[in-house]
Amino acid sequence: MTDPPSPKPLQLGRLALQGGLVTGLAQALKMALSLVSVVVLARLLAPQDFGLVASIAPIVAFIALFQDLGLQAAIIQRETITREHLNQTFWISPAIASVAALLIIAAAPLAALFYNDQRVTAIMVVAAVPIFIGSLATLPLSLLNRNMRFGNLALNDVLVAATGFGATVGAALLGSGYWSLVIGPIAAALTAVIAAWIASPWRPGRPTLKLDGDLWSFGANLTGFNIVNFLARNFDNVLIGRVSGMTQLGLYDRSYKLLLFPLQNISQPLSRVMIPILSRVQNDKARFRKIYLQTNMVLGFCLIPGIAAATLASDQLINLLFGPEWSAAAPIFAWLGIASLAQVVLVTNGWIFICQGKTRAMFRLGLWTSGVTVIAFLVGIQWGVVGLAAAYTISAYLFRIPALIAVLHRIGPVTASDMSGLLLVHLLPAALSAAIIWAANLEAWELSDVVSIGICVVLNYCLATLSVAIFPPARSAMVEVVGRLANLRRRQVV
Repeated sequence: MTDPPSPKPLQLGRLALQGGLVTGLAQALKMALSLVSVVVLARLLAPQDFGLVASIAPIVAFIALFQDLGLQAAIIQRETITREHLNQTFWISPAIASVAALLIIAAAPLAALFYNDQRVTAIMVVAAVPIFIGSLATLPLSLLNRNMRFGNLALNDVLVAATGFGATVGAALLGSGYWSLVIGPIAAALTAVIAAWIASPWRPGRPTLKLDGDLWSFGANLTGFNIVNFLARNFDNVLIGRVSGMTQLGLYDRSYKLLLFPLQNISQPLSRVMIPILSRVQNDKARFRKIYLQTNMVLGFCLIPGIAAATLASDQLINLLFGPEWSAAAPIFAWLGIASLAQVVLVTNGWIFICQGKTRAMFRLGLWTSGVTVIAFLVGIQWGVVGLAAAYTISAYLFRIPALIAVLHRIGPVTASDMSGLLLVHLLPAALSAAIIWAANLEAWELSDVVSIGICVVLNYCLATLSVAIFPPARSAMVEVVGRLANLRRRQVV
């Protein structure tokens, strides 16, 4: 069995827009749940509870990287796929996930010894459960994504988020403490499996553990990148938990999640829309470049001003959402916010590598950026958690971002000039906003937290709008997207 014919080129823009709108609505609901969850759980649980679960999260998530081996992305990226490929992928995924779950259980006593906290053992054993459960949804979700059934995927996301949120908060209200942070993922994984198989008509055949060589190669390089990237991105949690303790790790964990939840809840689902679409036009370089740049222009306009505002009003935001006992998290949040400004439009670079089958180059780049990140953490921790966050941010702008832009230029079709232009359009108004707030000495006005945050939000979005209007590439991209939205609305009315 092979796939049905690909959509006609002229339909891809509409598919991307419709998929983006459906995914965006689902993500708006998920983001609302995530924000409420962050705030509610911060009131119900202590920083030590978050630190305890966050301490084992890197270990569990690292081993979980092997449960997929990049096969989900390979299924989506391939121009044609056979029933045999699908059946092979389905049976391999839970087999690998079973091994991953057993490794997590085996590592539990060692993790408890490392952190000198016996509670870690039981937490890790239970945390292995959703690893296996989630692997059963890998193939049906891949097929839904490949066939661009974005409505089904969006509904699945909302159901999973709602179930996980309800189970976590319910357990916390019943006094389960840190166990509530482990119970939620299990409930979410069960919901994901059930919803995925209901939506997908495909059913597996006889078991087999043989896999096509091209799929293995693609998946192995992608997994290699994910591993080195993961090690670098989670080394901070391990380092802080070991050097500074669970309370400091809890402060860092809440700051990190509050800041990055918009990125994770928008860019990751947006990848679900863009990867199958860009994969269909991977041989049309001009179209590929145009779709990529337009998407990132809109993404940056929507997110960067909000992140800049939150960074400028970090003290007021932390106090408003978490309470005064979390004030030590404000400077951590501010430094991570500065790093996140550029990440909004750079985090999508994986689309360029994956959709063109360039996972080997992606893996090599990951070795460099991950090495730089780990060194930055080791240097920064000498000045505590705030120093670690500052070192991470400084190293991003000095070393990681220039390297990424250079590699993207070599891979094509997106050039260094394209990426530099994206950053200029979005970071310039953020820098101007910071200068204005600093010059006005906003803190001396003794405004309420809500008013201070509101001023920062309005200022950043006004300057961002002005920046888009001034730069011709940004202006034309936004005008075209708005025009497509208007056309889509007219068709729906008719």
